[in-house]
Amino acid sequence: MSLRKISEHVHILPHDTERDRPNLGYIAGEDYSVLIDTGNSPAHLIEMLDEIEQNGLPTPKLALITHWHWDHTFAMHAFNGLTVAHRQTNEILKEISEWEWTYEAMDERLASGEECEFCDTHIRKEYDDTRTIQVEMADIEFEDGLRLNLGEVHLNVIRLTNPHSDDGVVAHVEEDKVLFAGDADTGDYYKLDGGYDKRQFHDYIGKISLIDFDTYIHGHLEPMSPREIKEEWDRIEKEEALH
Repeated sequence: MSLRKISEHVHILPHDTERDRPNLGYIAGEDYSVLIDTGNSPAHLIEMLDEIEQNGLPTPKLALITHWHWDHTFAMHAFNGLTVAHRQTNEILKEISEWEWTYEAMDERLASGEECEFCDTHIRKEYDDTRTIQVEMADIEFEDGLRLNLGEVHLNVIRLTNPHSDDGVVAHVEEDKVLFAGDADTGDYYKLDGGYDKRQFHDYIGKISLIDFDTYIHGHLEPMSPREIKEEWDRIEKEEALH
């Protein structure tokens, strides 16, 4: 994958469906640069950092985590900078940091429902040896929201109720009108087997619609315009009968 420029200050490393690698974001300010999520493995993170270097961009000093799921967090330990996440994200990561990553332990979590089949399948695909997995908490945590001044570029981090994960946040690059949504408008694979909570879905899209953005970046889809994401939400409503 090659780094893709989205706007003046924003790039992404595009998602990879085969290995369940999400879009990783990069935001460059005059003073410092920030990653959006660290990826699902050190290999994923290294690919992102190599692309940043090859494009002559400053090395990111901070990584913002959108939610706890493995594909967004399992490279946190390999990031040579500070990581920041919501308090609830850190609480969940603390629990997961105590898990064992033998195939036997993974099988047990899958059988008990603690892990979902989709994630288990792709973790085994991404890692040749799952015993190398390391999960750690973020260095910095926040409660409600966060505003970062990167130097002429402002990043607003907003905690929003959403149908995908209880701890999810979105990140709005104010000057570029780019919104990183993580996977927030995707269904819940842990509680509802990919299904949607109607109230959470409508609460999320109602609040997102109040944010001024030109580009919406979902974790596992192509970047979309406001019109395109509205069409995507309409499609979800029809398929899930969420009216």
